[in-house]
Amino acid sequence: MKYASDIQIVWLKRDLRLRDHAPLSEAIRAKLPTLIVYWLEPSLVQSAESDVRHWRFVYESLQAMRAQLSQHCIPLYILHAEVLPTLQYLLKEVRIVRLLSYQETGLKITFDRDRAVRHFCQRMGIIWQEFAQDGIRRGASNRNDWQTQLEQYLNAAPHSVNFADLQPFILSEPSEQQLRGPALPAAITETCKDFQPGGEHAAWRYLQSFFAERATNYNRHLSKPLYSRRSCSRLSPYIAWGNLSVREIYQWTLLHQNNKALAAPMRNFQSRLWWRSHYIQKLESLWRLEFEPINPGLKALNRRIDERFEAWAQGRTGFPMVDASMRCLIATGWVNFRMRAMLATFATFTLWQDWRAAAQHLARLFLDYEPGIHFAQFQMQAGLTGYHTMRIFNPIVQAQRHDTDGAFVRQWLPELQQVPIPQLYTPWAMTNMEQAFYNCRIGVDYPAPIVDYDEATRHAKARYWSIRQSPEVQAYLPAIWERLCLPTDIDKYKNQTLPTAPDATNALPTPDIIGQ
Repeated sequence: MKYASDIQIVWLKRDLRLRDHAPLSEAIRAKLPTLIVYWLEPSLVQSAESDVRHWRFVYESLQAMRAQLSQHCIPLYILHAEVLPTLQYLLKEVRIVRLLSYQETGLKITFDRDRAVRHFCQRMGIIWQEFAQDGIRRGASNRNDWQTQLEQYLNAAPHSVNFADLQPFILSEPSEQQLRGPALPAAITETCKDFQPGGEHAAWRYLQSFFAERATNYNRHLSKPLYSRRSCSRLSPYIAWGNLSVREIYQWTLLHQNNKALAAPMRNFQSRLWWRSHYIQKLESLWRLEFEPINPGLKALNRRIDERFEAWAQGRTGFPMVDASMRCLIATGWVNFRMRAMLATFATFTLWQDWRAAAQHLARLFLDYEPGIHFAQFQMQAGLTGYHTMRIFNPIVQAQRHDTDGAFVRQWLPELQQVPIPQLYTPWAMTNMEQAFYNCRIGVDYPAPIVDYDEATRHAKARYWSIRQSPEVQAYLPAIWERLCLPTDIDKYKNQTLPTAPDATNALPTPDIIGQ
C-alpha cells in the first residue's frame, strides 16, 4: 500500500508540558512530520478512580500547551476516543513510523491498554519508543542500584525542545472531525475557581512563588491543615499531571540550597521528591497493589463496607477534624498529608471499612491523584504491608495540635462557627444548654459521632495485631522486602521487634509525601 506520508506520533499522557520532554525532543531530532496527540479515553474517564476535576485540570493543561504551540503553527489534537481505533483509522491514510511516549505507571486499565497498543504496533511494524521518567525502572525485581539511578536522573541535563525545528503533521479536516470524538462536557471545559488551574504557566507561577516567599514556613506549617495551604509548595497536581518535570524542580532546589533561610525547607522538600519516585516504583514493581494488600496475609483483616462509609465520604462523621478535612477535599481537591493520613486511618481502622473503596473515593477527590503514590501510600496507612509502623491519627489530638485556634474546622464546618475551644473538638460533649447557647444541636445541626472512637480504635488495634503477628503474614515479608525495599532498609525491617500489645495511637509516621 502506498501512503500519502510517513509520520511519527507523540502520545501525551501524564507529561503535559513542553519543557524537559524526551518524546518531543526525540521527535524534533528525527525530523519526521509529527502528530501531537492527547487521547481523552472514555474508558479511563469512566474508571472508578476518575473524577471530572482530573479531566478539567488535564483540559486546562492541554489548552495552555495549545496556546504555546500555536505560536509555532503546531497543532495539538485532543481526541475524545480510545487509542487503538484512532491508530487503525490513521493507518488508512498515513504510514506511522514511530510512536513516542513516556512510560506510564498507572492503573491496570492503562497497563492493559498499553499491552494492546504494543501488540498492535508490533503487528503493524510501528516502532513504539517509550521513555523512562522520574527515575522509575521498568521490570525491576529489586532495588539494587535504584537510588544511584534516581540521583543520576535528577542531576542530568533536562531535554531540550526547540519547536522551530519540529515538522508538524496536520490532519485533514474530515479526518480531524472523524477522530475528534463527541464534544466534551461543560464540566470539563469550564474553569472552576475553587481548584488550582492546570497548565505549565500556572505550575511555574506556583513554583516561583514557593521559592521566592512561601517556602520559609514550609517545615513549620507542613502539618497544619490551614497554613499548609499556603506554605506547602502546592506543586503536587502539576507534578502528577506532568506540567513540571521532577528533574527541573529538583534542580531548582539546588539553586536555593545556599540560602540559609531555605536550607532546611529545601532538604525536606528534596526528600519528598525522592520519596515520590520510591513509591511510584512500588506500583511499577508490584502491579497487584492496586487491588490486593501488599502482604496477602492481611486479606484476613476482612474489612467491609457498611452504612458508616457514606458518612465518612461526605464529611458527616461527627468528628470535626475528619469532617472538615473531607469537606475541604471535596470542595478544593487538596488537603495536606497529615489530614489525608487521618482520613485513611479513620476509615480503615476506626471504622474498619474496606480499603479499596476508601482509596477509590479519595482518588476521585485528590486533584493530584497519582496511582503509584496513592495506592502504595494508602496501603501503608491502612497497615497492609505487614512491616511499616502502624499509625492511627486521632482526630481530636490532630485538631488540638494542628488547628489550635479552630480556624480550619470553623471554615469548613459553619454549623460549628459559634462553638468555642475546647468544645469545638468534641462538640458531642456539650451540655444541652451549651448546644442551645452556641446554636449547634448535636444530631440536628451537626451529627453525633458515628462511633465510640476509643472503643472502636482499641478493638481495631487488637484485631489488627492478632493478624499481623500471624505466621502467614510474617512468611510473606522476605519476598516483599526483596522486591519493594531499598537494600539499606531490609536489615532494619528484619530486626524490628513487633509489640506484644497494641501500639500507641499516635506513632510517628514515616516521611510524608502526598500533597506536599
